Amino acid sequence: MSAGERRLRVLATHVSVASAPADDGSPMGRGTYIRSLPPIDALRIDHGSRPPRPPAMDRASLGAAVGQQLGQSGWFEVTQERVDAFALTTGDPQWIHARDAAERGSPFGAPIVHGNLTMCLAYLLATEGMPPLEGVTTGLNYGVNRVRYPSPLVVGSRVRATVKLLSTKPVPPVPGTEEGCENVIQVTVVSESGDKPVCVAELVSRLYFG
Repeated sequence: MSAGERRLRVLATHVSVASAPADDGSPMGRGTYIRSLPPIDALRIDHGSRPPRPPAMDRASLGAAVGQQLGQSGWFEVTQERVDAFALTTGDPQWIHARDAAERGSPFGAPIVHGNLTMCLAYLLATEGMPPLEGVTTGLNYGVNRVRYPSPLVVGSRVRATVKLLSTKPVPPVPGTEEGCENVIQVTVVSESGDKPVCVAELVSRLYFG
């Protein structure tokens, strides 16, 4: 059995496996296939738990906000369904994220969320918690300077993020825009049930104004 076939077998523990035509060619075994995951619930951010959103900012006011906290998101539940979908999408079948992690002797006592999924959610939560920026026509993720996961995040926990602006600088505009800037924000994601952050990431984006 190849390494790819072994990974598919492990991935099957995250998702439903059902009968398939005998000639489907599945490397997981004759007559089986990975069935699509059930639909993931809509992004259930608890907007009622978010502090009042700061007023809108424009390009000129970003410089004065360097070093300041820009905002905080509401609480967001990270469900097992979302973890399963992330495992399937990225090909990361590590058993500590599976539903039966506790029964299989996980040192964490429960399934935990992929660190990279937590970082991906940091983008969502940061956007939800930051003030609106006026005049933005295009926004691009440009990279990550640094990311750490100080504490594991147990599946089913609720998380929220605070956002701090670390730096901003002008960049050349792209066609169809008038000016651009590169911003670095520090996003700190915390769990409702934990003392330490579950993710601290420096996210880099480029915004273009028209």
